[in-house]
Amino acid sequence: MDGYHQNGLCKELPPLVGLKVAIISHGLERSYDRARGLEEMGYRIVACGDIAGAAETVETTSPEAIIIDLGRDVGFPAEVATRIRESTNVPILVVGCAGTHAELLRCFEAGADDYCRPRCPTDEIDLRLRAIFRRALAGAGQNSAETPSAVLHVGDIEVDSGRQTVRKRGISVPLSPTEFRLLLTLAEHPGEVIPSKALIARVWGNQYSGESHYLRLYIRYLRQKLEDDPSNPRYIVNRWGTGYTLESPARAVA
Repeated sequence: MDGYHQNGLCKELPPLVGLKVAIISHGLERSYDRARGLEEMGYRIVACGDIAGAAETVETTSPEAIIIDLGRDVGFPAEVATRIRESTNVPILVVGCAGTHAELLRCFEAGADDYCRPRCPTDEIDLRLRAIFRRALAGAGQNSAETPSAVLHVGDIEVDSGRQTVRKRGISVPLSPTEFRLLLTLAEHPGEVIPSKALIARVWGNQYSGESHYLRLYIRYLRQKLEDDPSNPRYIVNRWGTGYTLESPARAVA
């Protein structure tokens, strides 16, 4: 299924691999707790444990989304959202402290784009962020002219995202749709290690997060088609215990 569930009505929520997210908390320990879970899903995290300096952190790091998770039973997340909204238009998701309707209302009035109840699981934050960006991307597509497809180059490999074609040294390399989605995800972030869970979610969906054998199998398929020596891969490199990265051969050797 590409882009739609089986009923043909509900667009899927693609994982936001590589999205830069700032987490604003009371103390770095709370920020790091959230960061660990989100990094496993493929997010790039900026942790901020200083509420007073949150706006400055946002200005200097330019995140693409912000999570306010004060990590205490009593707090004022709406006040933090107000200060941050004055300096940026990126999506803001608030994890509540009180969990009351009044707090939810104040957070939305302060400029938050979504709200989670206190102590919500990180999986819920991930899903809500993906829903926010799905709406944003859909709106941009409706209000802008069609743009040409991106052609990505990593070493001798060329990936055309629009035509869904792959060439190596100018020679076409036929890939299955699943193989192409996996390669495209890697090619969109060359040189970056993408966690295995994020790759599985992007290619097969969150419901297959525990099926790591699918990923290993299709990595092997890609290596057989793209590597000069599949037994000694120089493009698709495994970082043990973390995930995979698509490297140019020169970088991989270094």
